Amino acid sequence: MRSMIQEAEDRETKHVRTVNDYLQLRRETFGAQATMSFLSFGLGLPEQVISHPVMQMVTLAAMNLLCIINVSFNIVMKKRTDKLTYSIPGHAFLPC
Repeated sequence: MRSMIQEAEDRETKHVRTVNDYLQLRRETFGAQATMSFLSFGLGLPEQVISHPVMQMVTLAAMNLLCIINVSFNIVMKKRTDKLTYSIPGHAFLPC
């Protein structure tokens, strides 16, 4: 909930975050952790595997990828409907 409030404040003040800060906030606002938990549900991986540093890095990379895909979809929809807004991805990756 706190991350959603922060995202709303950023929009209101037109604050543009760095890519890393944006991804960290976005992972919390759109449910990347819940998505990753759902995807790993039923695999029966032992805690030793899940908590291994390499697995943690892979999980973080996957969550970042989910965020980027989600934001990319929003950018495409904005171009089509001109109703959605974006901040960091547009500034960092796209010529606007």
